[in-house]
Amino acid sequence: MGWIANRELPHDVEQAIMGGLKRIGPVLRRETRVGGNAPYGIIWYGINLPVARLAGYDGRKWMLLLALVDSPFIWLSQAMGLPGFVAYILIGTFQLFRAPWNVSIDWIIILGFFYWWLLLIAPIAKLPVGLPLGTFGDTKRGLFYQHNYVYYGLLVTLWLIVFVAAFIPDVMETLIVLFGVLWLVLLGYLHFRRRKADAKRSPSSTSS
Repeated sequence: MGWIANRELPHDVEQAIMGGLKRIGPVLRRETRVGGNAPYGIIWYGINLPVARLAGYDGRKWMLLLALVDSPFIWLSQAMGLPGFVAYILIGTFQLFRAPWNVSIDWIIILGFFYWWLLLIAPIAKLPVGLPLGTFGDTKRGLFYQHNYVYYGLLVTLWLIVFVAAFIPDVMETLIVLFGVLWLVLLGYLHFRRRKADAKRSPSSTSS
């Protein structure tokens, strides 16, 4: 929470996410389109809209409330054992800081360990089910926007970990180690690629 209170917010939070939550009424009445503003399912809106209203549609306060609500889900994740607990902390914290709009999907996935049918609900909540059909096009375009494929990939990773923990627990540790190595390589590559790009953009100082 200290990090959220003092660091710069992800740039999509105020305009895209808060904007999408504010205009969901006109979207459902087909008076306007979602566009790039939170093209997610009606279940997602059902979870996040009350939180956003409580936060006064302030993106930082919304993220702080998400962090508070996330606490019991961190506790629940211990039921998957230490590897699952650590995996949820790493994935959940990364999503909270970088893509907080996915945190409520994390909650549904974790609850899927206790109620298997919620593993079916999680992708339905992420996809724009319940919104006008045109929103599926906005979701498709958003999948490859900037680094959104990373955030979608982390959701799939958490889903698979919970599924395996619930139904094939004998291979869970192996799966988590494999995912850990893959994500370490990918995120490391993206980090160094960004640093290299930033270095090219910054003006070089030369002495005369």
